[in-house]
Amino acid sequence: MLLFFDIDGTLFSNRTHTIPDSAIRAISQARKNGHLAFINTGRTKAGMQKILWDLPFDGYLLGCGSRIIYHGDTLLASSFPMETGRKIISLMDDFGIDAFLEGSEDDYVKREPYHLPIMNKVTRGFMKMGLCLSAFIEDGNFLYDKFVVMSDDEEKAAGFFKSVEPWVDVIDRGLNTGINAYECVQKGYSKASAMRFISGHLGIPLSESLAFGDSSNDLTMLCAAGSGVAMGEHSPVIESCCSFITETVENDGIAAALEHFGLI
Repeated sequence: MLLFFDIDGTLFSNRTHTIPDSAIRAISQARKNGHLAFINTGRTKAGMQKILWDLPFDGYLLGCGSRIIYHGDTLLASSFPMETGRKIISLMDDFGIDAFLEGSEDDYVKREPYHLPIMNKVTRGFMKMGLCLSAFIEDGNFLYDKFVVMSDDEEKAAGFFKSVEPWVDVIDRGLNTGINAYECVQKGYSKASAMRFISGHLGIPLSESLAFGDSSNDLTMLCAAGSGVAMGEHSPVIESCCSFITETVENDGIAAALEHFGLI
């Protein structure tokens, strides 16, 4: 059985900012029982803290499918081509769009303060993690794999997304704060495309898979899996692709679901 886990809100508690010991023990036991476990996340390689690399996983599907690592070997890696990446940044300026860019080597923000205060808060948080230190967006001498847009102007956002449509797939993440957040991924890549790639590489059909998630960017993953598991706190949009709703992260939801499906 292939097991796929989102990070934030699934493995990683947004309340305690930790991974429950019960989840680590349960995943370790599932692997001992012959199952293969993968992180499947929107985070790019640069955004993965050391603790995540130290967890008991067989592989990492990163950046919404744009980088795939299995037992330490990189099987797939894709960034926006340099020319396309510069064009997207130019269009951000044209439409007055606030965004941060996520790469495998670093995350990238503007040198000047953003229009939206939340973006300046995000920048400070990244810098505390040791990110956003190699270059600013204005420097333009880097590659990136995906980006996140935050906007309080739906008309500007819609115009921008129409302009980048040839290269980008957009996931509406919402924020419920009067500001909308959009995860922007290289066209054709997703958490589901990563699953199909690793399924083909290993010769294990996706009908023999279980995926765990909580938010809208998990939808393709949950729909592609043989069975989808929604965490106790989740976006209603994912329920149509889930056959089981488990407990919250903090209430040992990962372990409870693995037990429910008879994997541990």
